[in-house]
Amino acid sequence: MPRLIRKFLPLLLIPAFFAVGLYLGPKLTSAYRTAFPPAAYSTGDHAALYAKAGNAVVMYATTTCPYCEKVRDLLAAEGVTYTEYQIDKSEAANAEFIAKGGIGVPLLYIGERRIDGFREPVIRDALKAIGKSGTTTGAAL
Repeated sequence: MPRLIRKFLPLLLIPAFFAVGLYLGPKLTSAYRTAFPPAAYSTGDHAALYAKAGNAVVMYATTTCPYCEKVRDLLAAEGVTYTEYQIDKSEAANAEFIAKGGIGVPLLYIGERRIDGFREPVIRDALKAIGKSGTTTGAAL
């Protein structure tokens, strides 16, 4: 009997470890992200982008993205002037988006901050940091 167990034990352990991995993998990933959340934004010098765009707020977006629409509504409600590059309509804008390491939209540049995705508190905080609460709304390019 011990010889039989020794012979088939590796064959039984492989599916057991696989099942445990399937069960615990998502739980461990969630625990890791809770303990070490991703940064809300990254900082850098975006002066060249702002000089080209003519605004201190720049958004890379698509015309069909619901989160991009939420950002547009937020910026309009705050009265912020911004430049929008629609990556689904402009090959040049899409090339810039890819060159900047863009993965998803909206991709926002506000002051020193780069914000990936719609994060309303982070966007409001970035606008407050640059003192933006004008009275005009943005135009799409």
